[in-house]
Amino acid sequence: MILADFLVEQWLNPMDSKAEHNLGTSCVRAMTMDELFRVTNQDEDAFLEEMRTMSLHYHHGDSTGSPRIKKAVAGIYPRSNVSPDHVMMVHGGTGANDIVIMGLLEKGDNIVVVKPTYQQHYDIPKSIGIETRIVQLKEEDDYLLNMDTLRKTVDKNTKLIALSNPNNPTGATLYEDGLRELVEIAKSVDAYILCDEIYRGLDETYMPSILDYGYDKAISVSSMSKMFSMAGTRIGWIVTRDEAAYRNFENRRSYNTICCGIIDEVVSSIALENYEKVWERARNILLPNKEIVYNWVKTQPHLSLRGDAKGTTCLVRYDYNISSTELAVDAMEKAKILVCHGACFDEEPAFRIGYGGYTDQDKLRASLDAFSSYLKTLENR
Repeated sequence: MILADFLVEQWLNPMDSKAEHNLGTSCVRAMTMDELFRVTNQDEDAFLEEMRTMSLHYHHGDSTGSPRIKKAVAGIYPRSNVSPDHVMMVHGGTGANDIVIMGLLEKGDNIVVVKPTYQQHYDIPKSIGIETRIVQLKEEDDYLLNMDTLRKTVDKNTKLIALSNPNNPTGATLYEDGLRELVEIAKSVDAYILCDEIYRGLDETYMPSILDYGYDKAISVSSMSKMFSMAGTRIGWIVTRDEAAYRNFENRRSYNTICCGIIDEVVSSIALENYEKVWERARNILLPNKEIVYNWVKTQPHLSLRGDAKGTTCLVRYDYNISSTELAVDAMEKAKILVCHGACFDEEPAFRIGYGGYTDQDKLRASLDAFSSYLKTLENR
């Protein structure tokens, strides 16, 4: 099996610590342990006492996740009739996507992928010889999914429909009507739905989940990165009410994970049990930053931005005579500005801006000013 280069990870991971102006991150600014306890109003001393006496056995009665964390994950789906038995803890959102795709797909199946999206969704199935059909989100539609196109693309061999919602990189989001129609289309061909909901939580009102509509073949995956600001815990999860799929994923997980880190699960449980407070912190960072970025784009004659992003990123198009990869590399080398090039999502000419990494709005404005100065160097290219 030969996998395509994982472009977004190979670009961002080594560059993240080198950037002076980090507009590449898709996570809300990471919390410190001390901040986690302040945000959630938890007793730090009680936690430290728990750590002193906790057994370091590799799992605490359930290899698919501690009872505490599975209950906490189920709690972030209040309208979905999800129980802890439907939850499986895995190694990050990447682990969740990999286990679902590799666990479900087999020879003769096809997968329908809504693009742009995280590269795992289409290049993992391609690597194992699965027919991979693409439904492309279009700029002129504000990157909203065209249901008629999706309906025409699925057939009786469609095992899985994969998408990110809110979308990565555009931030476009399906709400109740769209998700219900998506479920009906999946039902029509008896397909599973893999919905990567890792960016869910920006709205102050309830943001629906694919699990809310009574379809047992709907699967939600997410993690402690992005809105939870705890990517370093490497805690992710799969939620499904389909018993056969759950057993399938559990078996595959035994081959590559066995269990998650028990200390990571305890720390993550604190945030999950208080997810409203953690998401409120994220919104307080994201919403003003998003407004700053959107207003900045309006001042740039060579840039354009469509739609209303409901995640932590947006996709910005440009009309300079330079590929997105060249632009990203050049901006980093000359000005220490990190953006994610559109080529990571097969989107040209474009780049992704992440606006969650700044807790100081003046610093965000300074980074955008620096980017403006860099972009002027491209005008006569």
